[in-house]
Amino acid sequence: MKGRDAIENSTDFVSGAVSMANSAASIGGTSGTTRQVLGVVGSVGDAIKPFVPLIATVTIVISECIKIYEDAQYNKKICNSLMDRVETADWAIRTLKRRKQENESKFRDSEYYKAFLRFVDVMKKIRSFIKDVSQIQGFKKYVKATAIKDKFHHLIKEFEAVMSDLSFTMAIANDEQRRLDQESLNEDIAQMNKFLKEIQGGIIEQNDTINTVLQEVIIMKNKVDQLKDQRRPDLPISETLKATTIEPKDIMDPLVGKKTDCRGKKEPFIYKKSYKAMEVACIPRAIPEDDSPQANKIQAQLAILGKLRDSPNILKFYGLSHLDNQMVMVVEWAELGSLREVYNTYDIAWPSKVQIALDICRGITFLHTCSILHHDIRCANIMMTLRLEPKITGFEYARLTTSATTSMTELTDVVHWLAPEKLKLAKDQPYNTKCEIFSFGMLLWELAFEKIPYENWNMERIKEWVLSGKRERLVFGRDKPEIEELQQEYKQIIVAAWQDDSQIRASLQFLFMELNKLAQKYYDPRSNSPALKPDKTIDLDGTLYKNDPVSVSDQGGEDLPEFEDDFSLDSIPEIPTLDDGISAHKKKETTKPWDIFCEHTNLGSTKAKYWKGYYLWEGYAGQKDRKQASTLFKEAADDGLADAQLRYAFSLVGNQGSKFDRKVFIEYLTKAAENQNSTAQFNLGDLYLNGKLGVPQNVELGKKYLRLAALTNQPKAIEILQKLGMNIYNDNKLNKI
Repeated sequence: MKGRDAIENSTDFVSGAVSMANSAASIGGTSGTTRQVLGVVGSVGDAIKPFVPLIATVTIVISECIKIYEDAQYNKKICNSLMDRVETADWAIRTLKRRKQENESKFRDSEYYKAFLRFVDVMKKIRSFIKDVSQIQGFKKYVKATAIKDKFHHLIKEFEAVMSDLSFTMAIANDEQRRLDQESLNEDIAQMNKFLKEIQGGIIEQNDTINTVLQEVIIMKNKVDQLKDQRRPDLPISETLKATTIEPKDIMDPLVGKKTDCRGKKEPFIYKKSYKAMEVACIPRAIPEDDSPQANKIQAQLAILGKLRDSPNILKFYGLSHLDNQMVMVVEWAELGSLREVYNTYDIAWPSKVQIALDICRGITFLHTCSILHHDIRCANIMMTLRLEPKITGFEYARLTTSATTSMTELTDVVHWLAPEKLKLAKDQPYNTKCEIFSFGMLLWELAFEKIPYENWNMERIKEWVLSGKRERLVFGRDKPEIEELQQEYKQIIVAAWQDDSQIRASLQFLFMELNKLAQKYYDPRSNSPALKPDKTIDLDGTLYKNDPVSVSDQGGEDLPEFEDDFSLDSIPEIPTLDDGISAHKKKETTKPWDIFCEHTNLGSTKAKYWKGYYLWEGYAGQKDRKQASTLFKEAADDGLADAQLRYAFSLVGNQGSKFDRKVFIEYLTKAAENQNSTAQFNLGDLYLNGKLGVPQNVELGKKYLRLAALTNQPKAIEILQKLGMNIYNDNKLNKI
């Protein structure tokens, strides 16, 4: 596997780990499968039995860490430092399994077993942290940069301590590694903060928090993914998830008509209209209007599309209406048509090309932050306003909620922009962010040279060319010195985006920051120089010069003896899992869960601290100590557990012996809300909506949090929104369809 060769990530390896867990009960018997997986016999098998499910769990966690790392778009250096530890853990586990006989005494040691439980917990924490920092939403959970650094150093400290307790060899616990770790932390955090400051585009709000609409879209996506062949009865507010309906009477003809108000060479035509004093396009669509599962799903996907209008670089979808006895989608009007139509009509000045590319990158970032992949990034799917503002469009319904593999029919249309991994394994390779970045790189080329990549080539020729590591020509025509300098910098961005090895392909963050540098350096919105020039006036590709197409390198991308049958073994006591304790709690038991929660708290489990705190708070199992409970809630809260953040906040209210701190209360309630705890979202929304606890009233912010809570069926939030006459799926009042 490229990038992380030391870690085996094959299907056989992971399934083998699962097989180990499933076979735990039969360890020491005569099962052929058991002997094959573990390679142990007799008493050694009995000794390792308690460790089998733990080893299997760690193996799967390691595999998940690899997948998260490979898909990471942000803070790659921080993730890399943690993956160094994951590799070390992987090697240690392999060595432990290979040398089972030599390690038999450890397998009998109860303290070693407890240390291994801590090891499992630490590996899960590392997995969660990598997942958080590799995504914008997860990164913003940590309010300050110091919180990320503290969490990182705490994880490393925990990891090194438990590795030492297990006598696992570590080649990375040294001063040089710590220096590299600190450099990675500082560089990634500085770059990420700069990126978040510049990205704008509806992602970061004025109060430096993630736009709640992004969370709403993710929740709505999950709901659509769960829709089966019947209407879901558990969708809140008596309505299924639907697009906004626009009354036909609200759609007017333009005050002054023009020939360009009608688009298309044949029916159905697209018409320019006016809606709420905005210029809109009415696009005929054959959308089923019955109550079928297909109709409900399309309606839900269109409702999601409506939410995306918070991004200034995505074509706004306002809703559905009826005109001339046909269903139409009402969308933002883009006067100049598609970007492809623009470059076929004009030559676009180079500084304007850079700004257009930057804004498209903003729009793609917004989509990816919503966990939405476009699947068809090209100039034909970018609409342009009179001010040359790009607006991403061309969404297929199914693409809003799934990463469905492209069909062969669709391949014919998109093959010019398609990533090599999709060309190689079209059906088996899931479309991911790396594929989208490659397509964006091809769009950058298309924008630069104002023509379709590999124009007039058939699919097989394109496939053979791209899979051999070759790309389109990157040769520019003569221009002013500063423009030629711009072109060379732009060229490097393209090359970074279309790398053959997806693991060394540039991240969207990198592409955005590089384009942002170019725009700040070369684009002046106050310039009197025309952005659009007559067609064929710019020497785009220097056809007088012959260069070979740019070729991008594919590079960075013992049998054990039998024991006597009468061997005597004093087995160590197995500690029930934390899930066992939670299951016992649900069965109304108290003593058993309490003992399990205490045991796992002593092992450092975040979730166990929360549960022990809960028992101490409520007085279960004859134990009651709300001060200690609050302390445990805070420890778990600071580890990022949403439920603990909520309970710690409320443990500050009316807790005898402690003074209520409103600032801390709101801080932890907000953390829980941002961590998608619906109860926290409701309480925070109620607090801002009504100005409780002396907090300045902020109705709009209150509504945002209430809507997030209602989207996950929080009953009190639904009740308040119903009283306000609000539809939780959009910003309009309730409307009946």
